[in-house]
Amino acid sequence: MLFPVYAESILGKSALFAALLRALPIGLGGISALVGGTLCDRFGRKPTVLVGMTGAVVVGALFTTEVPLFLWGILCYEGIASGFKTAGGQTYLISAVPSERLGWSTGLYFISSTVGSALGSAIAGEVIDRINYSVFGIGAVVLAGVFFVGACVFLPRLTQRTSGSQRSRGGIWKSTLNIEAYLDLSRRRTMRMLIGLRVFPTYYWGSVNLLMPVLIARLAGVKATGYYGAISLLFAFGCQLAVGKVCDRVGHRAPALVANVIVTVLAFGMAFFHDSLVALEVFGILGAGAAWGLSTTIPRFINEFTEPHEKGHGVGLTHLAWSTGFLLGYVASGFLVNISVHVPFIVAGISLIFSTGIAYRLWYTTIGTTN
Repeated sequence: MLFPVYAESILGKSALFAALLRALPIGLGGISALVGGTLCDRFGRKPTVLVGMTGAVVVGALFTTEVPLFLWGILCYEGIASGFKTAGGQTYLISAVPSERLGWSTGLYFISSTVGSALGSAIAGEVIDRINYSVFGIGAVVLAGVFFVGACVFLPRLTQRTSGSQRSRGGIWKSTLNIEAYLDLSRRRTMRMLIGLRVFPTYYWGSVNLLMPVLIARLAGVKATGYYGAISLLFAFGCQLAVGKVCDRVGHRAPALVANVIVTVLAFGMAFFHDSLVALEVFGILGAGAAWGLSTTIPRFINEFTEPHEKGHGVGLTHLAWSTGFLLGYVASGFLVNISVHVPFIVAGISLIFSTGIAYRLWYTTIGTTN
């Protein structure tokens, strides 16, 4: 979250520079998720998760260097690893949990991201404000390394369920990426709608991730930015648990629609009240809760729209959609903010109108009529 601030205050670069610097690794993360999804379905969930976690170990080094080549290298590796971690982690979750408890379990699963990031943002703001970015970066590397070792030792393996066609090998390329399986998934109407449900809201999330830290830092400083990140993610954690529980009781389609509507309204709110610190923080915190609440519904959609031997491929495809939306939002907002601060939030709101239409279509129809 603090990388755009680091780029502006330490590297002396613009928000557009931070956006472009992250563009390639985000794209690589989406592509690597396709590979990770295939590896999950062929060789197991735990190895894919562990490969993905190595990215978290190295990314702290981002704040210890000002050399562009090293920055690119760190971000590219983290981007590739994040695709493996997402594909492995969500597929592990879907495979390990009964479908009737998947909503609640998804909320708990995302604690690793929201609560961890919340604590990290608060600690980062304090450490950076009191000492410097390098000390924070080194500490992040050490802490992530400890968690990686813990996962190697304590994370259990899952029994793999595969189809006969998966056990055949069609060469290294097919075994690694399995393009045919992804093309088959993308031909299904339900999966195309799910892709849209990932791309458009994540465009908004990419815009917010670029602009909010910079805007709040300008208004109140880096410490306030860190605490904003902590509060917004802790609020998102509560929303995830609530949405997960609702999903298990009433299904995931209605919560997805409600979350889309809420985050759309909040995006336009930020567009018109971006110069007020209080309004910016309130809309940003509520928007984070709604956006993460929407994400909580996605594993249930994947579980509904895919067969047991396709779960990894389903996660890989939807993460590619997530990466595409985040990439577009992050980079486009870096350009659009030069026109006016209003513009990127308005464009993000328009993208959310499209996703709200998709969510309404999924809510209004049934699985039998959308396949």
